[in-house]
Amino acid sequence: MTRELGEMIRQTRKKMGLTLRELGEQSGLTVSQLSKLENGKQRISVDVALKIAGVMHVPVTSFLASPRAMPQGRRSVTRAGTGTIHATDGMRFEVLCSDFRDKRNIFWNVTVTGRTPEENGGWRAHAGEEFVQVLSGRLELHTRHYEPLILEQGDSVLFDSDTDHAYASISEEPTLLFMSNSMLHLPGFDLPDGAA
Repeated sequence: MTRELGEMIRQTRKKMGLTLRELGEQSGLTVSQLSKLENGKQRISVDVALKIAGVMHVPVTSFLASPRAMPQGRRSVTRAGTGTIHATDGMRFEVLCSDFRDKRNIFWNVTVTGRTPEENGGWRAHAGEEFVQVLSGRLELHTRHYEPLILEQGDSVLFDSDTDHAYASISEEPTLLFMSNSMLHLPGFDLPDGAA
């Protein structure tokens, strides 16, 4: 998986016309670190995956997927307000339990501030499933195959995230969500349009 992931990062970087140095400058990572990742000589952490995904505008789950069996008996705790932060247009993601490696899901606390899908980065799509529960506020979920869905506090939805989807906060205050994404490996990785 480490070698396949490295090739995925290399292909995406080349599609964007970025050198290792340019990717390093934009992500805050060293050229040496990026080279080791691309050559399959270093495993990727959630923090590093978030930095690279932010520059490449791809779902972070693409870099964290693993087909290996998971060890048993692990535990991870994230104290309130201490998760790793990843921000995109109109949305702020707090990664929960980021120290778990080779996990099958990624968990987030998400704050949605944009009032339209465009203010939140537009349409996105990525492999796997996405679960969302509204903790406070009201959310409008847009998907290509359905009319917009209004979710109130306490409501939840699970959907195939390879369907184009987008979010909008429709309450006076920002909408707070609990979100989980399954992490499925993408063997023939293509750069998704508008994915974050």
